[in-house]
Amino acid sequence: MIEADTDRVESLEQLRTLYEMPQDRILRMKFPRLDSFMEGFIAASPLVFIATAGPDVLDNSPRGGKPGFVRVVDAGHLAIPDWPGNNKLESMTNILHADGRCGLVFVVPHMDTFLRINGKAVLSRRADLLASMAENGSLPKLVVLVTVEEAYFHCGKALRRSHIWEPAQWAKPELPSVGTMIKAQSTMPEVTADMIDADYQRALRQDLYG
Repeated sequence: MIEADTDRVESLEQLRTLYEMPQDRILRMKFPRLDSFMEGFIAASPLVFIATAGPDVLDNSPRGGKPGFVRVVDAGHLAIPDWPGNNKLESMTNILHADGRCGLVFVVPHMDTFLRINGKAVLSRRADLLASMAENGSLPKLVVLVTVEEAYFHCGKALRRSHIWEPAQWAKPELPSVGTMIKAQSTMPEVTADMIDADYQRALRQDLYG
């Protein structure tokens, strides 16, 4: 149990004593539409994180694919295909049960910057979008269609601190397998860690797009 923290920051006034105000040029770099630089960044990105909020659930989920798997429909809209996952549908349930507010963070390998987009999402079965996103003969079941409200590039100091694009800096993780962790967390006596690992690896090989 965490004891009461007498040094807890509880007001914006307290918080601002620790941090300088952002530079005016930073405050002015949020835009209501995508420009050509942002569209190029999205076209180069193989990974985006989508954060959503529902009445009872918060969710932040990754979506990945070949660079350009997220489609820019126009300067005010983009579409994210939904490929097979765990079928919990938490992000999409939040979109349906709330007002669709979402936040996106795009990353591009070797680039020390993020592209952040805030907006509202709907779930769409638009035939032209589904067809444009075909992979290995499969179509996504639907797309997350986002209306852009704010778009801006974000400082990549977190990427630089993490050395994420520098393999020489990576330490080999001493972590158990996915199956070992899930088996220990679950109450499923009928399955073993090896069974879970085998099914997980099969899904990674065979269930990416269909």
